[in-house]
Amino acid sequence: MDDGFALILVASALAIAGAFACTVMFLRLQRVAVALTEARTLHQQAIENEATLIRRVRLAAHDIRGAGMNVHGHADHLSAEAHASSAGIAVAAADLLDLADDLQDLTLDRSAARTLREEDLALGLVAEEAIAAVSATILPGRRNWRVQPGLRGVLLRADRRAVRHALTRVLADAVRNTRHDDWIDIGCQSVQNGFAVVIADEGNGALTPEQRSKRQDSRGIGMRLALARALIEAHGGQMDVESFAGVGSRVSLVFPAARKVGEISPQSHSYGVPQTAGWSADR
Repeated sequence: MDDGFALILVASALAIAGAFACTVMFLRLQRVAVALTEARTLHQQAIENEATLIRRVRLAAHDIRGAGMNVHGHADHLSAEAHASSAGIAVAAADLLDLADDLQDLTLDRSAARTLREEDLALGLVAEEAIAAVSATILPGRRNWRVQPGLRGVLLRADRRAVRHALTRVLADAVRNTRHDDWIDIGCQSVQNGFAVVIADEGNGALTPEQRSKRQDSRGIGMRLALARALIEAHGGQMDVESFAGVGSRVSLVFPAARKVGEISPQSHSYGVPQTAGWSADR
């Protein structure tokens, strides 16, 4: 065998080996491409399934909270009439409300940017809508709502749905801290570099210090209002919470001063019984 023929054999072997290697590489790349496509499909399906699950959990939290508020209202009514079963029903209501809070926390994405649909809204009217929504959930239980006249005169540049939802959550929490026929105050005041909507409850139905400290470890008022806080922060504001066992709670929804865009003629409104004493700034 001469050298030329040997070289031809070597070249042919190399060519065959190269072609085989290229074929193997092509097949591997093809499998990788198929795997990537399947992975992308599975990833998209997982995202869609997660979004569907989150929506269902949010709906479940909403329904459970509504049921909890309704049971809470019935417990209030029975307690006012001295029914022995009221305490057990109140415990069941608290369990339902805590479950709703837990489910809501699971679905809350605090890092997500919120898109606001801003408009000039009459703050007093939005507060009335929130009061009506909360009042309807606790029948036959009842709270007396005292609305500061000045609140109705405020025009706020904000997202109506977000503000109404934040107010509804804070008012519902105030109901949890009080008892049948207690007063809940809703007012407003100027604060440093801003404007605050303030919700204060009497706290006669607040937990004892021992109970409150025990619950505060896992479910304080501030944690229960995580979504309300996020909605106010989306407006460039903040939420401040003060709570004193056996005394009451005070929640301030603070908006930047620039969001108060005007005033209209204020009117006084009270719910439950005729309006009595006005708002107390040091309440």
